[in-house]
Amino acid sequence: MAELIVEIVALDRMVWNGTARLVRVRTTEGDIGIMPGHESMAGLLKPGEFAIDRVDGDRMRGTIDAGFVSVDNNRVTVVADEVSLESENRSA
Repeated sequence: MAELIVEIVALDRMVWNGTARLVRVRTTEGDIGIMPGHESMAGLLKPGEFAIDRVDGDRMRGTIDAGFVSVDNNRVTVVADEVSLESENRSA
């Protein structure tokens, strides 16, 4: 099964990196879901929530203030000024 390699980066630190099945972010053009095989793209992010469905079944949620997302060859990079992250275990 294909998976995404995901990096969430704040200006001052690496927040999280790992593998995922789905990444949801809010861009200036609207909300998008990124799955393996998504076409290459780059976009500006709006302040708000994002979610990552990890390969292990857990869902991570967080908020960002503003930034950008890039997608290329099953690699998703989210860069923002400020990032807060929480984790939600869906398998419990």
